[in-house]
Amino acid sequence: MYLQITTRCNMTCEHCCNSCTEDGEDMSLEVFRAALLESGWDYVMIGGGEPTLHPLFWQFLGESIAEAEGVWLATNGSQTNIALALAKMAQKGVIGCALSQDIYHDPIEDSVVEAFTQNRSQEFRRHEEDSREIRDVTSKEINAGRCDFGDEDRCVCSGIIVKPNGDIHGCGCDDAPKLGTVFSPEIPEGWDSNECHKEQEELAVMAS
Repeated sequence: MYLQITTRCNMTCEHCCNSCTEDGEDMSLEVFRAALLESGWDYVMIGGGEPTLHPLFWQFLGESIAEAEGVWLATNGSQTNIALALAKMAQKGVIGCALSQDIYHDPIEDSVVEAFTQNRSQEFRRHEEDSREIRDVTSKEINAGRCDFGDEDRCVCSGIIVKPNGDIHGCGCDDAPKLGTVFSPEIPEGWDSNECHKEQEELAVMAS
């Protein structure tokens, strides 16, 4: 489950699939805890916007680590001290963390890029549990919440996503069906969160 804890961002990337701005919306603690419960303490992805801008970021991350089987998040690396801490946590396997680095993002401190890349390679990792990533979006062409990640065009989030207000959607596409809220979920039985919503619309109609 992808928890979009904020739609605020301190960058104005042309390729932003969520069209985030400085004046975004933050998820409340009540919504976050309800979403974490709904996830069944399974794999949780934390995103935004820039999630590290959320006033309760460290509390959200700590509760996710405590309750979920696995935690992953993405950051633009602009909050230098936080980004360096996240890189260390990911290198030790405490969380999975991706640093967004491409031609559309604003420059960040070299120390952050180094923290996410030093002693890291596809063939060999210094630590077996190393879960650092570099995320490179290769195209700024946006179509209803879809982005070009390398060699494939896909949803910015291909699984269940919880918006800051608590609404649950089938995926990150702009026209994905709403599946209730964290307080009253309406996720149809048999819903495959790995499939784009277009293949699930018929199932959702049948279940309603």
